[in-house]
Amino acid sequence: MSAVNETTQTRAEHCISSIAGSVINTVKQSTTVASIAATVIAAIVMGYSQRAHTCGLEPGINGGITISYPGSIDVAVAVADARTKGLLPAASTEAITNEVRLQNMLADLRRLQTRLNAARDEMQVENAASFSLVLVGPGLWSHYSMTNGGVLTNYHTDGPLAGKTVVLTHATALRAMLVGSLSIEQATELGLISYSGIDTAPIQRTFEISL
Repeated sequence: MSAVNETTQTRAEHCISSIAGSVINTVKQSTTVASIAATVIAAIVMGYSQRAHTCGLEPGINGGITISYPGSIDVAVAVADARTKGLLPAASTEAITNEVRLQNMLADLRRLQTRLNAARDEMQVENAASFSLVLVGPGLWSHYSMTNGGVLTNYHTDGPLAGKTVVLTHATALRAMLVGSLSIEQATELGLISYSGIDTAPIQRTFEISL
């Protein structure tokens, strides 16, 4: 085995070990969720060989699992658990193109922008200036900026805004919140949406008002 392959394998093993440890800590209290987590890990390991040089599975909009940002694996496990309990619809088995999937997700992200704009009067804009949102799964990043003139957006970006709050959720969970079948409070309690950063309270409040 070449030195390059040995290095790649070592990094892959380290990453998978880290992922497994994270999931074990997340699911200690539930054997049902532990089973779900094992499935998630299996999917990660199967897809990992294609991108073994980092801990991030960033296959784009092609059905892969994105776990590169801290907290993503927790959201992925929460989504799987919610689906088994009937709180979220099962994953679609319909054959659709990546482009259609992308457009569907972008449509929901625009709906979120509309909701944020509608709730601006109740927000303190200076306290919720901007944030990044990632849809766990495809790893679709977007940026939202709360300004006096409205909510500015940038979709399908390369990653999060430096030093800003990151909102982690899943396309299915976001759709459920937008249509009203899942409240923001339920989503937060179930771990279907989470916030990462130094001071996430203003952004969390923004979502509570908007959704």
